[in-house]
Amino acid sequence: MTRIPYADPQTRSEATTRALAAVPPLNVFRLLAQADTAFPPFLRLTAALWNEAELTPRRRELVILRVARLTGAEYEWHQHVLVARMCDVAEDEIVALDAGRIDELQPDDRTLLAMTDVIVQRERASDELLRAARSLLGDRALIELHLVVAVYTGLAAMMLNLDLDLDEQLGAELLDRSSGSPRLGE
Repeated sequence: MTRIPYADPQTRSEATTRALAAVPPLNVFRLLAQADTAFPPFLRLTAALWNEAELTPRRRELVILRVARLTGAEYEWHQHVLVARMCDVAEDEIVALDAGRIDELQPDDRTLLAMTDVIVQRERASDELLRAARSLLGDRALIELHLVVAVYTGLAAMMLNLDLDLDEQLGAELLDRSSGSPRLGE
């Protein structure tokens, strides 16, 4: 059971109520809605990272799964495994991520996840790693990578500190099944 209650439908703003209606009924959103005035803009930021980013959905999901394992956020892992599968992350890659065996992934994915690791650990990337990440991603997607890590590391902290209850795997509901592309908060 969460350490604080989920947002009360009787006291939340109309903007938060509308924002909640645009996403699956997940505990993470119900809890985030406690930050009434910040919740709708937070969803817009997250939607931009899902819907308009140069960082591909596959790479985003690799990063989110890595963040979940580095931070111990079981809820994040639980919700994103199915999303990752729908974004072309192979089962053997998920198994390797789960076990922390990043060396089993393709070289480009290892670069992406090495950069993820230094961001999560709040370290400064070596010049060599930064060069490799820029070459792989480009500047825009490299900044988006930092934002994805920041958002999902922050969510992981909330999930852990507030004992977010696991719920049904509905994270995949954030994907537009007709096009296979991500759609969050629309």
